[in-house]
Amino acid sequence: MKSFKKISKVLDCFTRKEPRNSLNTISKKTGIPKGTVHRLLKGLKHIGFIVQDSNRDLYRLGDRIINLSGVVLSDLDLPRYSKMPAIKLMNQSGESVHVCVFDGKNVMSVDRHEMGQDSNEIIKIESEPAYCTSTGKAILACLTDEQVIEVIGHNPVKYTTNTITEIDKILDELNIVREKNFAIDNEERKYGIKCVGVAIYHKGKVVGAISVTGAKDRFSESRISTLADLVKDAANFISRSLETGFIPKLIRYK
Repeated sequence: MKSFKKISKVLDCFTRKEPRNSLNTISKKTGIPKGTVHRLLKGLKHIGFIVQDSNRDLYRLGDRIINLSGVVLSDLDLPRYSKMPAIKLMNQSGESVHVCVFDGKNVMSVDRHEMGQDSNEIIKIESEPAYCTSTGKAILACLTDEQVIEVIGHNPVKYTTNTITEIDKILDELNIVREKNFAIDNEERKYGIKCVGVAIYHKGKVVGAISVTGAKDRFSESRISTLADLVKDAANFISRSLETGFIPKLIRYK
């Protein structure tokens, strides 16, 4: 039991603000002797939970942690918390709304509310690549560049002429997402369809994303900015609800 508590303390050192840590830093944060930390890190590396960075003094979370996120997210029951904000977002924007989670490679729809006018043109999201969708990019922007590269692989599929497949350009795109706090799918998954997505958080960690989706003609640059504010409001509301455990039946946020 003591070993599990120590492992938990070590993993808790890796946060969004501090995704990489040295052995010395982990030892100081946890109060665990460096020799013990080294042994724990070695074990966590062996099972893929920890990766030693190209800078040999630094460690970060491994891809297996990301792959297990879908299991954790199922316990959150995200649709219970997202349903009312998603419906309000649909009514506010006049566009279809998707709430998605990340399985370590793709985004999966767990809550979907579609406007009747779009019923035949919206992508029926079941599982889509993260790098070419707004919800996926919103989530990927919360990872390190190394983790993003591991997720995407070396041969991303080009679905349209707008799909970004060059790794360096994808990383540049994610930097823009981090700056703006929202992501855009500019006909990158399907011609004629644009989306605006924002990440959802629980206890400081990304657990999913919400987006509005519609025909490209309705997504002018000025309207995208307006839609982004609406999506941010919805994402923030869901994040706060996850934090408090409160599921309202009536949404009153502006």
